[in-house]
Amino acid sequence: MKHIIKTSPPDEFVKECETPGVSFSNLRSKKTLKERLLQDQGFICCYCGCEIKNDGHTKIEHIKCQERHEDLALCFENMLASCDGGENDRKNKVVPPHVIHCDAKKGSDDIPISPLEKDVENCLMYFDDGTVKGSDLEGKGSKLIQVLGLNVAYLVTQRKNVIESYKDFDVTELEKELNWIKEKHDGYYEPFCFVSEQYIKAILNVSVKYEEKEEVPV
Repeated sequence: MKHIIKTSPPDEFVKECETPGVSFSNLRSKKTLKERLLQDQGFICCYCGCEIKNDGHTKIEHIKCQERHEDLALCFENMLASCDGGENDRKNKVVPPHVIHCDAKKGSDDIPISPLEKDVENCLMYFDDGTVKGSDLEGKGSKLIQVLGLNVAYLVTQRKNVIESYKDFDVTELEKELNWIKEKHDGYYEPFCFVSEQYIKAILNVSVKYEEKEEVPV
């Protein structure tokens, strides 16, 4: 999961929030609001990291759900952009309920740590087979995976494909790729960039340790 650094809310949204009787359900500036969230996130889902756009498959997610936190329904700091988690396909009976993920899976549940917290990047560990496991002592990562459905088959396959794309890279190529995926390009992050970053760092770390071992005098 990528740590998200938010900027400021769009002026259109701020002004509309000052209108008497405004609520999230009747908010007219949602498209502008969604665009700002997408820009902040580099057009990747706040939870799974897949590519998202300003369309019907992207949802404005409330970190703390509106049902139990009505006072935060229009709070920009409580909003992120999430993929629909397969919800639209489920409504059309294309996929069964157990494969949904991200906002669609989370519903009104709370998450133990959000993408707005820097430590979120240290709570999850990605493996070569595409699976993800919690890696923190407090168990926040494991809970996050459970609430968001981050190990559904679709996401596992996507992450596995990303990791396998680096199998033939040498150290020099991996170093260049690492520098590339850390940054946005034309406003976009690479989908699942945090998976790539963690994998490449692990490979480079192993390479460095191997070289150090080779240099130890007998």
